[in-house]
Amino acid sequence: MKTLIVYYSKTGTTKIVADAVIKKNGCDFDELKYDAKSKSIEHSHNPTDYERVILLAPVWGFALAEPMKLYIAKYNTGIKQYDLIVTCSGFGLRGCIKNCLQYIGKPPENALIFRAKNVKRGNFDISTI
Repeated sequence: MKTLIVYYSKTGTTKIVADAVIKKNGCDFDELKYDAKSKSIEHSHNPTDYERVILLAPVWGFALAEPMKLYIAKYNTGIKQYDLIVTCSGFGLRGCIKNCLQYIGKPPENALIFRAKNVKRGNFDISTI
């Protein structure tokens, strides 16, 4: 299955998880570049060219980080099958899934949440992705 990994990481925590997922799956990836002033994103790959997309983002205020919201709003109908991984300091997976349902119209196949402190210690398991 042709898979694309798309991630946004402001502090580097989500990048740690993304790097592990990229290494495990050996597939194409895109790191979203975000311009907060213009509220725009840059990326290289089109998710409509892939059968599966793995989305990784931090939780901001019990919701997906703004750059990932912009991305899924842009490609909502083109994302065929997807998984969701979020990083946070506490809670927020439910709000992130709600964002995905709002923009993509269907839930993720798999959804995982990792606490930032555990990621920084290397204590997270991506075996289900």
